[in-house]
Parts: sequence; structure tokens; C-alpha cells
Amino acid sequence: MVDWSATERVAKALTGLNRAVSGVRIPDDELEAIAAEVDALTARFEGGHVRDKLADMQTRPHLAAIYAGEKTPLSVEVGDPIEFDPFSIAGGEFHPASIGLEFRKDSEESVVATGVVDPMFAGPPERVHGGIQALIVDEVMGALNRMLGRQAFTARLTVNYRAPAPLGVPVTFRAWVDNVDGRKITLMCTGEGPDGIFMESDGLFIARRDGDFVEQR
Repeated sequence: MVDWSATERVAKALTGLNRAVSGVRIPDDELEAIAAEVDALTARFEGGHVRDKLADMQTRPHLAAIYAGEKTPLSVEVGDPIEFDPFSIAGGEFHPASIGLEFRKDSEESVVATGVVDPMFAGPPERVHGGIQALIVDEVMGALNRMLGRQAFTARLTVNYRAPAPLGVPVTFRAWVDNVDGRKITLMCTGEGPDGIFMESDGLFIARRDGDFVEQR
């Protein structure tokens, strides 16, 4: 297995920097000095090899099996963590702007993502951006498909925003299976904070043709 520990440390450091830049005001001369340092660090990547996400994901055994067309449900207990996509923005530990959500098995047919959404992901003041919510929903539903050993692609995603999604406090997104009809998989999701449900969603996913990823039921 490829050792991604150095990438993880850099991604975590950059996530902290991104949040500091978006959330803290310091004197302009200090910002100019930071910009110069960041430019110098960026220049150190010149001459490196361009990364390919598919190749990166195939360094993870379970993801490699999925992309090879195998139906490989995750062997995890209720409450155990789930690795969906370590390179994704929603909860990927290798993404330099990760939202930082944690994915866990909620039941045999549901997944939850929990965490605190940083103000850098605000839309209107004091609210999580609607597009960020949709991104999270798609990722949580994707994690559910991954847990069940499916590789499926989003065909439709409908999000109903019922209330402001809070920033800076614990939130929970829960996705579950609503229906499976051949290759068509319908999933549902809710987003909930301290004041209750702020979002409901349904999504249609289409499983790959070249594998036994779904069962009629």
C-alpha cells in the first residue's frame, strides 16, 4: 500500500491555513509575507509528477476492487468508520480544503456523516452554502453505495432546504436506501443540527453495467 502519511500531514496543514485566511483578519503586511511564503512553497512542486485521481484511488485496496468491477461490501460493524474517498473535499484526509466530516456505518442500509462545518464554507452569513450541502449529500450517498459494495454514478440529486444549515456546530447527515430497481438505486438523506432538520434530499444513482453491483428486490 502507498504511504500517504506525508500527503495527509500537508493536507491537514493547508486545511488549517485555508480556514485561518478565510476566518481571521491580520495586518496586510503580514498577509503579504504569508503570500510570498505560500508562493515559494508552491514553487517547490514544480517538476513533480502530475497526479491522477483514479491511480491514486487504486492504491487503496477496497477502492481498487470496486474499480476492477468487484462487488465488495465493506466488512464493518454499526458505528465503525467508512472510507469513501480519502481524496474528496467532504471528508478526505488527503484533501487540502477538506470539510472534515467523518463517515460511519449507521445500519445495514444507512450511513451517517458527522462533523462541524467551518465558516469558510458559508454562503449567506452564518449559513452553510447550499452548494456545499448538496456536495455533502452526494458524498454521503456515495459512501453508502461504497459501503454496500456498489460503484454507482449520480443521475439526479434533489435537495430541499428547509431551514438554515448552521456553521460551527455539530451537524449530522444521514443517508439510507429507499429503493433498488435493477441498476437504479434511489437514496434518501437528511441534514440535522441542534435545532432540527435543515435539509432533505433524494438521489438517483445508476450502477455500473459491468458488474453485479445491485440486486433486484
